[in-house]
Amino acid sequence: MRALGYFRLDAYTQASDETKTLDDFERDFMEFCDLNLHQPVRCFGDLNASASMRYPQYDSMLKYIEESGSNFLVAIPDASHLGGDLEAVARRFLEVESAGAKVACQDEDMPDPLQNAFVVLGVTGVSRAKSGKIRRSMEDKALQGKGLGRPPYGYRNGDDGSFAVVKDEAAVVQLIFRLYTREEMGMRLIVQHLNERGITTRRGGKWNVVSVRDILKNPVYMGTYTRFGLRLPRSHEAIIEPREYREARDIVRERRPRGRVSRAEPYLLSGMVFCAYCGNRMMGVTRHQRWRNKSGRRNRKTYRYYQCQSRNNQSVCGYHTWREADLEGAVLSQIPLAVKARELQRRSAHDLDREPDSALRKVWDERIRNAERRFLLAMRKTASGAAKTDHLEQAIADLDKARASAERSDTPANVEETLGKWEDLEFEEKRDFLLTHVARVEVRDHMATLVG
Repeated sequence: MRALGYFRLDAYTQASDETKTLDDFERDFMEFCDLNLHQPVRCFGDLNASASMRYPQYDSMLKYIEESGSNFLVAIPDASHLGGDLEAVARRFLEVESAGAKVACQDEDMPDPLQNAFVVLGVTGVSRAKSGKIRRSMEDKALQGKGLGRPPYGYRNGDDGSFAVVKDEAAVVQLIFRLYTREEMGMRLIVQHLNERGITTRRGGKWNVVSVRDILKNPVYMGTYTRFGLRLPRSHEAIIEPREYREARDIVRERRPRGRVSRAEPYLLSGMVFCAYCGNRMMGVTRHQRWRNKSGRRNRKTYRYYQCQSRNNQSVCGYHTWREADLEGAVLSQIPLAVKARELQRRSAHDLDREPDSALRKVWDERIRNAERRFLLAMRKTASGAAKTDHLEQAIADLDKARASAERSDTPANVEETLGKWEDLEFEEKRDFLLTHVARVEVRDHMATLVG
């Protein structure tokens, strides 16, 4: 394959005290091409970044690739020559691929640039050899049926490393299986039963549908250990008889909806609305009602509203609901005043020479951190081959959007103008506007309040 070479002198300097020159890199590049049967075409080397932190030779290489119309392999010494952190590497990697070329590291053991980035730029003190030893050690423990990490509810890690039963928790597991199989109680009713009796989770919290479902589906309770694709029956003491576990599994499968395709539209205030009575989120709920009138004609109507999530998932709190249109209207009516209040706060903080304590700013900081975590996860998945590069590209786009929206929240657009054409906006435009101006909505039965 036709190959181009690229390196950054500052990447060499940061990696070691060794002095490298363009001649040294060209020699390494030629050896790489000769070893891998590539046709060397041209080398690009940046000695320093520009004032705008762009690398002129890198830009020249991109232009060369785009104008040539040919397929190239861009060979780099390692991932640090694309950027000094994982985000920079991902952006340059996608940039080169978008120009029509592939990227490879000259590192024989780790040629993939995304995998290489985790080794070269990853967590300080974690080497490739050490990571391999840890993985092998974990696999050896798994072969012996020994617990890795936090044990499942009902068990603890015993002195010999295998699962040991925790009697109090095991009794709750047995209760859950008995209610589900013998008394034919649904998961939501089981959650309600546990919470009403004051039975808490290991961390002292309330039960929910997900935690109950995970227990019913986990083969660990019939004594079977599963990890790294291994399945070891009778590796530890069982809490549930295999027959009862299989019966519960079959019931879960029977009750799973089949052939149902959800076409419900998303909710504008999703993730922003909280119940003022219990502090939990309120979720969008869609209900369909069908009936016949006196003439025999069939009628159908769809109701959309926000409902306290605790009521649905934990069977606690009350039946607190708001119709979708009513709640969204109440929120929109308060946004102009909220924006003015934040502007006054900013001016006051400026006069006192301090940063404003904005609840919205804190929310956006958290949203950016979440976007960064999703980017890191996408980077790992793409590097491992579990996801395609477009998944990584979307994660970066979402990160950029989160940062841009956070900046807009500091310098808001004309709110009145946006609200005046509200009905003409697309869903994403409305959602973006709300995310920019609304930190949190606390809802009571007859009142909705914007916080921050």
